[in-house]
Amino acid sequence: MDDASSRKRPRPVVSCLRCREKKLKCDRTAPCENCIKAQCGSECTYNQYPSSKTKNDVAQSSHQVHASGNPPGLGSVEDLQQRVAKLEDLLSLRPSSAHTTTQNSPALSNVTNQSSAASPRLLGTLVVKGSRSRYHGQNDRVTLLNQFIEAKEFINDIAKDPQVTALAKQVQFLQGKSQSKITSPDAEADSEFSLALLKLREFLPPKSICDRLVDIYCRHFERTMRILHIPTFMRQYNQIWANTDPEICKSSCTIPQVTAVLCMAYAMDDPVPANEDTAHRSYLKNAAIELTQAWLDELGRKQRTELPTIQVEALLLLARSLRQMPPEKIWSSTGALVRSAMVMGLHMDSSGTPNISPFQAEMRRRVWVTIIEMDLQASMNAGMPIVAPDLDFAPLIPANLDDSDFDDSSMELPNSKPLSVMTDSLAQVYLASSLPQRIKVMSLLQGASVEIDVAEAVKHGRRVEEFFSRKPSVLGLDTGSKNPSDTGSLLHRVLLDLYMRRPLLCLYRPLLLGDRQDHPVFSEIQRACLESSLAILSYQNHYDSRVLKASTGSPSSPQNFFYLCCKNDVLWAALSVCQHIKLLHHTAAARQASGIQPINEAKAQSESTLIKTVEGTIERLIHRIGQRGSDLKDIVFLSVALQSVRSPSTSQDKGHIMYEGAKKTLSDCRENLMQSVVLGDQGHSVTPPPSTNEVQYMADLPQEQDQFLADLADLATEFDNFQGDVFGFGDAYNVDIDSNWNWDHMWQ
Repeated sequence: MDDASSRKRPRPVVSCLRCREKKLKCDRTAPCENCIKAQCGSECTYNQYPSSKTKNDVAQSSHQVHASGNPPGLGSVEDLQQRVAKLEDLLSLRPSSAHTTTQNSPALSNVTNQSSAASPRLLGTLVVKGSRSRYHGQNDRVTLLNQFIEAKEFINDIAKDPQVTALAKQVQFLQGKSQSKITSPDAEADSEFSLALLKLREFLPPKSICDRLVDIYCRHFERTMRILHIPTFMRQYNQIWANTDPEICKSSCTIPQVTAVLCMAYAMDDPVPANEDTAHRSYLKNAAIELTQAWLDELGRKQRTELPTIQVEALLLLARSLRQMPPEKIWSSTGALVRSAMVMGLHMDSSGTPNISPFQAEMRRRVWVTIIEMDLQASMNAGMPIVAPDLDFAPLIPANLDDSDFDDSSMELPNSKPLSVMTDSLAQVYLASSLPQRIKVMSLLQGASVEIDVAEAVKHGRRVEEFFSRKPSVLGLDTGSKNPSDTGSLLHRVLLDLYMRRPLLCLYRPLLLGDRQDHPVFSEIQRACLESSLAILSYQNHYDSRVLKASTGSPSSPQNFFYLCCKNDVLWAALSVCQHIKLLHHTAAARQASGIQPINEAKAQSESTLIKTVEGTIERLIHRIGQRGSDLKDIVFLSVALQSVRSPSTSQDKGHIMYEGAKKTLSDCRENLMQSVVLGDQGHSVTPPPSTNEVQYMADLPQEQDQFLADLADLATEFDNFQGDVFGFGDAYNVDIDSNWNWDHMWQ
């Protein structure tokens, strides 16, 4: 009894749950200072145990302990509830445990099978071929097509139609003739590049070309994703040509940094002038990236942990992504980059750490939030889980400063400027402030086989939407009818808005596909998803050829770069609008069947307006069919999807409408490409208007396959030997088609 009475009772918990988890010193207020800094004050709770007790409470608690054996501060019912809740959490987080047990315990097999049959469908699509399997995330076109079953089945059928397949083959042939393919070298560099750094210096383009590309990089990059300190970079860049530092070409990271910068700027460069040597363009498009990777592979362990090295890695990965690197490879590479950054300790607050200067500390924060942003965006594009850890990002957000405000000699950083003041870093700073909430949204989606709680999803979605309303006006896209001449500023205001809308759409789109129409917040989810989709489609207005030509005089590069960065988002947004149109029809049909008059919502987007918006997107994509990054599959898919939802016609009538729509889309693509191929205007986004005779010639071109290119002998011969492959939509759809069509390749 003496031992029992001397045993200490558990101390009451007085810190909030988050401070306990993070092992932080809590000031015990509600909300506490740590939660306020992390911008999660609403989640600051002390609800596990009472924070204080009166003498009567203590006496009552003591009586309960002696009577029931429960811990102090918890009654029998509360204790059992907590135990059951913990067990439920453990079971829900381990869905594979039941499967493992089933293999060893046949008695549980029936229960497990019933549970699996009732489980919610995955957010993505798993395709299995023998021993091979591939998971297509929710934003992959394979999964998106499954959301439009009618369109999918229709495309399966028209693949056998000779007229449609002939048109498709002709368009694909012309598309290959009108655009230069962007290669994405994936092979590892050969071991023979033992002097990769010297080779990088040897193959560096002439100074005049480098100057132009470096200027393009400084004007169009380093806004939302900051990697370099531009004054420091320019000082090191100029030393290359001054030959004042021989170590630059032997051991430093300057040459690889410059090469990676040139590779990125190449994507924004205007068409090469007639009197300029094109050898450097071929080098920057292919060999430069591989040679820089070879230099990285040669580095020793110590050099791999230097800040300039990871800057080169980040720049190189961004350059690869601009070469249309597959989303799953970008996701894999950003995950490795996150881990490399954590090996260097970039995820830790380094302010005040000995041997790390204020300049280095700020650059570490810049690079870290850029890498996390890259991982977050790559995860959404690939439909895969994020690699970024759940950290307190508050002390890791960079300061809102211009590069001219500090350098490597600064003893301390100046005070961060208000978010209302435009600086070189404002876009990154504001984007980084929303990182914790956007990561929480994606973490909610990581359990792909777990049903998403609607109320929880809306709670997180509202917090993301709050960042739209708080966004500084200087970062807004509402510039009236006139575009700014600074296309770099425009691009990053678009990207800032896009990066914040992506997680919201990833969160809400699955909820619109389920049987949630009767949920009280369904209309709010539908409204938010539609608003973000229309906002993304409206970006195209800023990149109309006529608007860009009036403001910049050179529309080709900005327009191509926009679609290179945002083409998939435009497709997702247009399909989301199609989904909304489909829901409008279903709602109207349900109300009519119930004898209820349709709702007259004066402020709602009318169906005709939504249809015109999607049609405008299709027209823009057709106009770019001969340009880099354009994809015939996207255009045909979007066109058929729109036709499938735009009219409540009978099944037979709708099939005819979809058929004619597909043929018209392919014909429009063919005519657009013929103007660039036949008239010799390849590689330009704005095609000069043909003369009267040329227009008549285009109108007189034969339309049928057997007469296609009949008057152009050279191209006709090439076409006869051309093997087209257009309508492959993957084995995920259990299609039964002719073996001549490689459907899996179509959507890879």
